Amino acid sequence: MKVTVINHQNNESNFPIGSILLLILGIFLAFNSEGFLSSIFIFLGILITLYGIFKIIRYYQIKNQFHLDDSRVMMSGVSSIIIGILTILLASFLTNAIQIITGIWLIFSGLTKLGNVSLYKSNHTRTYIIELIVSILFILLGIYSIFAENVVLVVLGIILIIYSIIDLVNYFTRMTRK
Repeated sequence: MKVTVINHQNNESNFPIGSILLLILGIFLAFNSEGFLSSIFIFLGILITLYGIFKIIRYYQIKNQFHLDDSRVMMSGVSSIIIGILTILLASFLTNAIQIITGIWLIFSGLTKLGNVSLYKSNHTRTYIIELIVSILFILLGIYSIFAENVVLVVLGIILIIYSIIDLVNYFTRMTRK
């Protein structure tokens, strides 16, 4: 049996396209998370609607070709079209709902942490201060998420930007050493 080892690091054609795509995604998430999320819902609505249309076309093909009347296929297609259109029409509402739910979750988590802070007050002053700061930060991020933008998506976008930049710098550093 012959074993071949492939060394990918010496291959100069491994341009980090994935890092560039993640950078673009990170920029969209960090600076326009609401628009990005709304676009995702619209895209999903279009896919669901197209799936419904496909199911209806398939229903008529089966009906004409095999003379079978499977109403489940037709109902699946119609319901998919309705759900797809609703998803498209309610994309902004769904985006806002996710934003508000995220904000409420962050506020609730912050309040829960704030309630637990009293456990650390007497024994561990450093832990008490850290927990107090974290709980207040969660509450503030929750409020920001409700009234401004979805902070979870913004933070995710910033992380993707940082990761992509580090990956691109590493790639170009490796290329200049060759």
